Amino acid sequence: MTSLNDALTDALDELRLRCVLLPDDEPARPWTRTFPEDAVSLHLVLEGVCLIQTDLPVSRYQLHEGELLVVNGAGRGALRATSNTRAPEVVSARIDLHAPLGHPMLAAFPRLIRVSAGLAPRSFETSVDGLREEMTLRKLGRGWIVARLCETLFVQALRRHIDDLAWTDRGWFRMLADPLLRDPLLEASKPEARVSSLAAALGRSRQRTRMRFTQLGGTSPSLLLRRARVRRAVGLLTAGEADLARVARDSGFGSRQALCRAFRHEMGTTPAAHWRAVHRCPFPRPARGVEPPAADAAATAPEAGSDTEDASG
Repeated sequence: MTSLNDALTDALDELRLRCVLLPDDEPARPWTRTFPEDAVSLHLVLEGVCLIQTDLPVSRYQLHEGELLVVNGAGRGALRATSNTRAPEVVSARIDLHAPLGHPMLAAFPRLIRVSAGLAPRSFETSVDGLREEMTLRKLGRGWIVARLCETLFVQALRRHIDDLAWTDRGWFRMLADPLLRDPLLEASKPEARVSSLAAALGRSRQRTRMRFTQLGGTSPSLLLRRARVRRAVGLLTAGEADLARVARDSGFGSRQALCRAFRHEMGTTPAAHWRAVHRCPFPRPARGVEPPAADAAATAPEAGSDTEDASG
């Protein structure tokens, strides 16, 4: 069976994608749906027409039935009814994406994504029809199903955004759009990934691999790997793991010292200090006869652009 894993799927799993439906309780007339300023939000018009009120550049300010708008909460805006008498039917959801250290997908997220049914694959219309049916039937479990369908529509909107990118665009989504970098990006999500394994997945030398990552994504593969390892380490520490040797191993670092160097460079603190801040108790002391972790030792991090290929990150 063909593997269902890909770089976008792995990223959404890491970010713990979850849609939370926004209540339709705004009493103002004409009808208004304000965009959350602190989160990505999704808005699907099931019936009627809305006006998009925003300072962001849009090609068309009307959002019609069956159209989807994904808004990055970087600025103010709202959807408004076109008349005072009839409110449109709109399903809106907040898109929760969690990353302890900025994920490259979040940094590259566009300010607006618009998807029209006529320009989307059939699966998009199927998801819209399913959501419309759930809203009409009002059966038990409707909220859970509608939220999951919103998550599906969000991923389909990301697909559309990737397909619409120009060859001059740069960033994480542009790397996903490049057929040559899709396998290396999937490889980069593994703890054991190294620059050499990315080069092998690309079928190029390490130098040419670094050039392609930098040209399309604006980052070197070594920096991409180091930040992915630190994100894994943060997750393990937050979950309660206090054995720094185990944290280093499971997150892809070759040693505790390498973990501490990279952690301090990316997070501005040490793994032990992060553990204490999260759990609000003293960092566990090692068992008698075990060398204490070097979590609080001063260390110098490698330069961000370094392409050194080892497990140090």
